Amino acid sequence: MLNSTNQYIFNIYHYLLNLRDTLEYSIDREHTKELYEQRLGVLTKGIEKGSALGNFLDNNKEQGDKIREKLNEFIKDIYGPDSTVIRLTEDGKVRVDHTQHVKLFDEVVGLQESVRDILYGYLNYAQSKNERDEDMVKLVALDEKMTRTIIAMLVMRDFEKSFAEFQKVMSESQGQPTPQSNFIVQNEISKMASMIRFSRAHAHCTDNETLDLLDDVNEVIEMTEGRRDRRDGKPFKDFFDDINKRLNEHVAKLEPQWKASYEALFKQMVELSQKQEQPKEA
Repeated sequence: MLNSTNQYIFNIYHYLLNLRDTLEYSIDREHTKELYEQRLGVLTKGIEKGSALGNFLDNNKEQGDKIREKLNEFIKDIYGPDSTVIRLTEDGKVRVDHTQHVKLFDEVVGLQESVRDILYGYLNYAQSKNERDEDMVKLVALDEKMTRTIIAMLVMRDFEKSFAEFQKVMSESQGQPTPQSNFIVQNEISKMASMIRFSRAHAHCTDNETLDLLDDVNEVIEMTEGRRDRRDGKPFKDFFDDINKRLNEHVAKLEPQWKASYEALFKQMVELSQKQEQPKEA
């Protein structure tokens, strides 16, 4: 049932999508100026008065003010002209400081959860009014699996690098903690482990394939923490290689399903907007 309620829900989802996709900047590849500016535009305009999310924030003053403040800080920290994480150069190139992935992950993982909670609130409202659109529900369900897996996939890549560096430092110090090893644990390993666990704890999906995979991610983390024995005494690299491969495969499997669902709904939303504009023009 495509109506103004589901249009509202889709607009909030579109904001959430651009927030989550900011995680892509942790991938060391070329990023386009067009996509950067498009994301910045969605994230900025999407919390202004009159926008779907902006209206929610205005109508829920205490909670809304806090979320808007955090989103504005995020936009300034990550997309702002003085950002040290992502920078648009004069020649139109997008430069990413790949030493600041933990900051990028930390900001996105928590914030997208706040917006996701709002999205689910509206889905529940639509259900209570018998205005639920099954295509919208399907898209959000697919996104849920995708997001949980993408967060684990991207953060685990950096987690593995930090853990390898930690092992190297500890080996050089004959197993004795040093200021450097403590720094890696406190500012990188522990923070990334917390993010992955936070995302897993807030998962709305119930399918065993996704949840079992996320639980296996946590199992690898517990091995690195010494809270779980390594199975068959294998080297850590084997566990990282296996879990990274499975995370990549799960994203590759979900992405075409999500894309087809998103594009079909996006097309319907454009058509609905055009129909709404026709009476105004007349």
